Amino acid sequence: MPVGASGEVAGGGGQGAAAAAAGRVLVGRIVPAPGSGVRPAEAVFFRGGRVEALGSEAAVRAVAGPRAEVEVLPRDAVVLPGFVDGHCHLLWCGQVATQLDLRDVTSLDELERRVARRAAQLPPGTWIEGYGWDQSRFDPPVWPDRALLDRAAPQHPVLLRRVCRHVAVASSLALAAAGVHRDTPDPAGGRFGRDPVTGELTGLLEETAIERVAAARPAPGLEERLAGLLEVIRSAHAAGITAVHSHDVHQPGELGDVLALYRAARERGRPLRVALDVGREALDDARAWLPSGHGDAWLRMGSIKFFADGSLGGRTAALRDPYADGDGRERGLLRHSPEELASLVAEAAAAGYQVAIHCIGDRAVDAALAAVEAARRRAGPGRHRLIHVQVMAPEHPAQLAAAGVVAEIQPRFLASDLAFVEERLGPGRSRWAYAWRSLREAGVPLSAGSDAPIEPLAPLEGIQAAVTRDDLQGDPPGGWHPEERLSVGEVLQAYTAGAACGALAEGLWGSLLPGAMADAVVLGADPWRVAPHELRHIPVLATYVGGEPVYRRPAG
Repeated sequence: MPVGASGEVAGGGGQGAAAAAAGRVLVGRIVPAPGSGVRPAEAVFFRGGRVEALGSEAAVRAVAGPRAEVEVLPRDAVVLPGFVDGHCHLLWCGQVATQLDLRDVTSLDELERRVARRAAQLPPGTWIEGYGWDQSRFDPPVWPDRALLDRAAPQHPVLLRRVCRHVAVASSLALAAAGVHRDTPDPAGGRFGRDPVTGELTGLLEETAIERVAAARPAPGLEERLAGLLEVIRSAHAAGITAVHSHDVHQPGELGDVLALYRAARERGRPLRVALDVGREALDDARAWLPSGHGDAWLRMGSIKFFADGSLGGRTAALRDPYADGDGRERGLLRHSPEELASLVAEAAAAGYQVAIHCIGDRAVDAALAAVEAARRRAGPGRHRLIHVQVMAPEHPAQLAAAGVVAEIQPRFLASDLAFVEERLGPGRSRWAYAWRSLREAGVPLSAGSDAPIEPLAPLEGIQAAVTRDDLQGDPPGGWHPEERLSVGEVLQAYTAGAACGALAEGLWGSLLPGAMADAVVLGADPWRVAPHELRHIPVLATYVGGEPVYRRPAG
């Protein structure tokens, strides 16, 4: 089957259709269920979009018959179930591809220059959007403000989101376009930054205040959004991803367009399995579609998503005690009161939905657990998800286990957050941050993902971060709180069967056992045998969705 220069698989015509009907055998080292104790096999047979047989090469060839296409893999290659990204925002990924990428900016001066260059390229009045800045990486670590943006782009509304996307900075024109001025009250669950002396707006926006300003910029058209989505799915295939939980529906009225975009992407040769998470504001739209866990082979209803708090880097994560590097009073923001969150979550659960609650600070974890308990009282047990659980108290792992929730973790966060986390939390709380082994040993199922575009999509980067617990460059030596490391098998399980469990898709996604979807990734080296600091450099040789190749690594 021909392969494009970038690795994408071109159409195979009638011959490809015939091969698909006869099925495909992969011969090599097949690991059908990482971390489960299931022994590797010599071959796997895909037919009709599913795994039909698994076992010795001779036995699988006998089941497949002479008409099946056979691929003998390189000696060092390993076949795993296709990676499942347990938490991402694919449509956001497509949007940011056209925005200013500010992740490598290290000073306010450089930020201002980047915005000024983009302004010089665009007609006056055109919105400039960007993402990825992180004041903790600036020298000195100073927050940007609207005065900087007004100097850089006096004729353009500017909105730049911090790397966490829970804090942003807006120019005066952007604030004016949204009708936000000095006397505008803070929205529920958010805050407009104000000068402590004058009361004037600084341009900083926290949580729901970002949404207020973002709503003023013109929405991109469907074709523009589809172009971005196609490129993101291409990148996902190249990283070995075959299924995702994606939070793409935020407001009422968006669901139909989002479903149409994913269907159009599949029709244009970019198939991906999606569990679609829907923001609680669009609960009625979800009710008109499907209950959680229902759908077809490609699109299924995921969870109703709630936000308990914000981000640690942006200081909006809700902590029990003040930030260690703050003013002694700052404890972050709860997006809802604990009582309101419990009521909203219970309502969604009673309507038949899995709920997923974003909670990064320990105070937010408290609120999320109370909300899940309210849901269990009203609707009975359900497999709900707590997203991030980044900063916990010592009692939290056992409480999560007792609540029957899935912990949705993002190991790549640790590599990025090491620049500030110890200073922000202090040594006592740091011990219970990113405490993945404690969660696992308490009996909490782990589902791993990227939170892209916050972090890169590539699962191998997160896998390495979970195993080494460093910045991916070897610092600190031996890892940060190495007692919370995961083994290679454990984290691979979290990126396959664990993430499938979080999507209510176990047995379908995340394994290569008979009956599962024929979704697989071929790695160029065995992750159990390479040095831990080399895990992210393992090449992805091929990716299969429904038994058909969607990516092959270019030769050379």
